[in-house]
This record gives sequence, C-alpha cells and structure tokens, in this order.
Amino acid sequence: TDLLYSKTLDLWTTHEGLDIKAEEGSQVRAAMDGVVSEIVNDPQWGMTIALDHGSGIITKYSNLSTLDMVTLGQKVKKGDIISGVGKTALYEIGEEPHLHFEVIKDGKNLDPKIYFPKQTLNR
Repeated sequence: TDLLYSKTLDLWTTHEGLDIKAEEGSQVRAAMDGVVSEIVNDPQWGMTIALDHGSGIITKYSNLSTLDMVTLGQKVKKGDIISGVGKTALYEIGEEPHLHFEVIKDGKNLDPKIYFPKQTLNR
C-alpha cells in the first residue's frame, strides 16, 4: 500500500481504500449485490456501512451522511442507494467531500478500482 498525505492529520499514512470525490449528500450505491453486515459510526472513518457479497468479499463505504437507509442483515442489489456522501470521517475532515470506499477479500484490502466501470474513473 502506498503512503498518502493526510491534510487532516498532517502526516503520511497508509490508505487502504479509494476516495471518490462527490458533492455532499450525493447518493451512495451498493457496488454489488450483498447483505448489510456492518453499520457503525467509526470514530476515525465516520459513518460506515459494510456489505458482505459472499466468497469472502466485503465492500466498505465510509464518510457517509446517514446510517438510517439500511438495516443490519438487509439484502441489497447492485445500484441500491445505501446512504449519502457526508463529512463524518474525522481522519479526512480536511479533505473535499468524498466517499471512502474499500474492497476486502478474505480480510485483505484489494485495489477498489477493479470494481469500477472504466468510464467512472475517467471523469
């Protein structure tokens, strides 16, 4: 994992996910079909929702605006709205509004870009 500079913490730190710039309040959608496996207000990453997609794959969505749109154990389909983009991650409060997105397989972080359609990354 590369070290990235955190404006908020004023230090270089590992960053296991991908920050996707978006307007505050933008819709956050499930990357794949899955089940809501975690809903937590993390002291560092802010409001966070994790989806379990089976086969050891979990996606995590942090810096959200609300945890009220889904419930633990709820099944979601790819593209379902699960929250909005917020400013709740204390670790990244100095950054522009964004979604912090992680993909984890068997407990190890993967490069989340492999789960994005190519056109999304070219904007």
